[in-house]
Amino acid sequence: MSGAKSIQTTGQLRDFLASMMVGVKDGDISIDKASRITKLAGQINESLYAEVKVAKVRLEAGIVMGELGAMRVGVSDD
Repeated sequence: MSGAKSIQTTGQLRDFLASMMVGVKDGDISIDKASRITKLAGQINESLYAEVKVAKVRLEAGIVMGELGAMRVGVSDD
């Protein structure tokens, strides 16, 4: 992703994937790319599910998690 804005949160990841789906709807993205993007769209649901699961585990451990879409990706808590 050289030169591109980096995706740092799950919310940004979902926004990026959603914008790709809008491109498909608007006809700006080819059928071939649309097929690949459709597979990626499943990641929106998976990332949300993973984030909710982490929030639940943290809540059960007494740790409050921030708002959905703000969980950092690819970053250690250390």
